[in-house]
Amino acid sequence: MEALFSERLIMTPGPTEVPYRVMMAMTRQETNSDLDPDFLSFYQDLRSRAARLFGAARSRVYLMIGEAMLGLESAIANTVSRGDKVIVVDNGVYGDAFADLVRSYGGVPVKLGASWRRAVDLGDLERALERNRDAVAVTVVHCDTPSAMLNDLAGVARVAKSFGALVIADVVSTIGAVPLQVDSWGVDIAIGGSQKALNAPAGVTLMSVSEEAMERARRVGYQGFYMSLLQWDSWLDSKGVFPYTVSEPLLYAVSEAINMVLEEGLDKVYSRHLAARRAAWAGFETLGLRHYPDLMEHSSPTVTAAEVPEGVDEARLRDLAWRKYNTMIAGSWGPLQGKVIRVGHMGVQASPEKLARAFLALGSAMRDLGLRVSPEEAARAALESFRY
Repeated sequence: MEALFSERLIMTPGPTEVPYRVMMAMTRQETNSDLDPDFLSFYQDLRSRAARLFGAARSRVYLMIGEAMLGLESAIANTVSRGDKVIVVDNGVYGDAFADLVRSYGGVPVKLGASWRRAVDLGDLERALERNRDAVAVTVVHCDTPSAMLNDLAGVARVAKSFGALVIADVVSTIGAVPLQVDSWGVDIAIGGSQKALNAPAGVTLMSVSEEAMERARRVGYQGFYMSLLQWDSWLDSKGVFPYTVSEPLLYAVSEAINMVLEEGLDKVYSRHLAARRAAWAGFETLGLRHYPDLMEHSSPTVTAAEVPEGVDEARLRDLAWRKYNTMIAGSWGPLQGKVIRVGHMGVQASPEKLARAFLALGSAMRDLGLRVSPEEAARAALESFRY
C-alpha cells in the first residue's frame, strides 16, 4: 500500500522523533571520556542544566548510560532491603510494574488497588500509609503512558513525607514537558529518560537523588556495581572520575536536547504541552471517541488516549494509519491492549501542525474502516484548540 503522505510522522509516546540538531550533536568528535578533563567539565555542566528540568537545587543529578529502566531498577535496588514494605501507586501499567521490581529485591509491595481511570486518590494513599507505618518508600509514576494518566506527584510526595517514607518517582514521560520541583516537593529519587519529551535517542537515564535517598543507599548496601548509587558517590562526586565508561555521543545528544528546552524557556515549554493536551482532547472528541482517563486534569500533557470504537480492530486501525497515511500512533499494553489508542505529543510532537496531521490520518483510517467521521473536522479542532 502506497502512503498518501510522503513524510513519515511519529506520534507515539516515546521513542519520539529526534530533531536534526540533536542528531548532529552526536557527530561531535569523541576524545576519551575517562581521561579528557574538558569532557568532565562538559558532563558537570550537563548535570547542572539537567537539574533545572528536575527542579533540583540540592539533590544530586546523574546521567547514566542505559535506557530509563536502568534508573527505575537502580532506585529500588539501592533503597529496598529484604522484607521492606513499599507502597505502590498502581493506577497504570508502569505504576503496577513497580511491585515486580520491589519483589525482585526481596521487598514487600503494598498496592493501593487504585482506579486506572483517574489520578491517585491522596486519601487512599494516606490510609495505606496509616496501615503500613513501617513502609520505607512510596513509588509513583508521574505520567503512566499506557493510559495517559497524570498523577499529582507533589501531592503524593507531601503525603508520603508526612509518614517519613522515601518518594521514588518515574518521571520518564514528563521531564522536559511538565513542571518538576523534586526538592521542594520532597521527591527523593526521580527517574527520567532521554527518548520521550527530550527527543533524544534511547539510552540515557537521568536521575535526581536526594541526600536522604543516598543515606538510605548506604544503609541498604546494594552489592551490585552498574546500578549502584554509591559508585557514583564514591567515584564521580568524590574523585571526579566516572564509575564506568560513558557514551559521549548519547550525552552530546541529550545535552543538545536540553539546550533546546532551555532556549525556548521552561514556562513556554510547559504551556505548549498543555496546549497540545487541549488540542488532542478536541481531536478525539470530534472523532466521537471517549477519553481515557475520564478527566482532562488527570490526563498527561505529553500523551492522550481514547477508547477504540466498538467493533474496530485497534491493530488494523493503527496499521492503516501507518501504511496508508504514514502516521504512527500507538496502542496500549497490559489490560488496555486492544482497547485504547494513543497520540503522543511530547517535545517537538507538541505542535499544532503535527497534531492536526495526526488526527487527519487517524480520522481518515477510521473512515476507511467504515466509521462516519470527518477527519478534516478533527484536524481543524486540534489546530484551533492549540492556543497558549
